[in-house]
Amino acid sequence: MPKPFLLLLLILPASLLAQKDSTQKGWAATFTVTAVPIGQPGLGIQPGVEYRFNDRYSLLAEVAFRANKNISKDSSEFDKHYLKFKTELRYHMPGNKGRWGHEYFAFQLSHTTRTFTTRNGFYHGDLPGDSVYYYSQAAIKSPVTTASVQFGTILTEGRFALDAFIGIGARFINTSISDIKNQAKGIHTPEGLHFTASYSYAGNKTMFHLNGGIRFMWHFYHFKHPRKQ
Repeated sequence: MPKPFLLLLLILPASLLAQKDSTQKGWAATFTVTAVPIGQPGLGIQPGVEYRFNDRYSLLAEVAFRANKNISKDSSEFDKHYLKFKTELRYHMPGNKGRWGHEYFAFQLSHTTRTFTTRNGFYHGDLPGDSVYYYSQAAIKSPVTTASVQFGTILTEGRFALDAFIGIGARFINTSISDIKNQAKGIHTPEGLHFTASYSYAGNKTMFHLNGGIRFMWHFYHFKHPRKQ
């Protein structure tokens, strides 16, 4: 894990513990299904933990990895390695009494390592316009770092909770391409609606980041929603 993420995980809990004491302290286990953006997007599993410092602040940490490591016969990607670390500092907003849930907003950082080998692909390098480099095989290393503001709603039934969330921010990709076989220059002119993967751009690239989903949670303490006084 990069040093900034380690520092974040070490410093934030220490600062938040300075908050006033609260009976709303404790751990929760989390689980989310996520997409793995390598070739045809696959599915990943994302377990994690949340620690609640008081009724307003909590810290979430999750790790994601590929769920299905089998390679389909028509896949052009192999030797896939994918691992994502995520941390999120949350502020829980108090709601009215009688509601089953409450809202929160958060700041999230994540870092993903992904490496794989691909066949019959292309990449945008230092060529102008629609010119690209084609290849018969290449090794891709394309780590991704994201920073985003998150918004969500937590609904509970006893100790079980459902967390529906969405986030917007920036995605920073740094792609290196090596072990290239049969490289040749050409023109790439896709037809119709077409999406070019971020790892098809050699070097650094910054992109708009949008995420969303549903997280399942189980609290190991008697959870109560923050309420207005």
